[in-house]
Amino acid sequence: MTSSSEGEILQVGQVIRERWKIKAKIGGGGFGEIYEATDVQNHHERVAIKVESSKATKQVLKMEVAVLRRLQGKKHACKFYGCGRNDKFNYLVMSLQGKNLADLRREAPKQCFNLSTAVRVGLQILNGIREIHSIGFLHRDVKPVRLSFT
Repeated sequence: MTSSSEGEILQVGQVIRERWKIKAKIGGGGFGEIYEATDVQNHHERVAIKVESSKATKQVLKMEVAVLRRLQGKKHACKFYGCGRNDKFNYLVMSLQGKNLADLRREAPKQCFNLSTAVRVGLQILNGIREIHSIGFLHRDVKPVRLSFT
């Protein structure tokens, strides 16, 4: 496995653990990168793979894996498919989510939700945060781009 010339951790077409085929990079930042992939062993189901360099000074995926595993079965959590690491990167495979709250709001009329939608979305957000608290964790970075809907 080699990195692309643009410095991305994974390449389109690359297959992880003979199971997940990378389709596109869909996000990235200081934490690492997120890719859309398909599960070649499970009817080409679409998944998200979050990766971080194994050489990153601050590795956060280990904690994210622990939290996501504890959240399995909760209504407001992504489905956990697997995780692993090699000498180049650590990875987490989870369900691919829909648009985030910031994007949905931008697409709304006048870039604003009506009162009914705002209340319903707000209640779902609070329920999701409650689920995180119920397993003993605190989310320290809640913001619209981190909230997604399916």
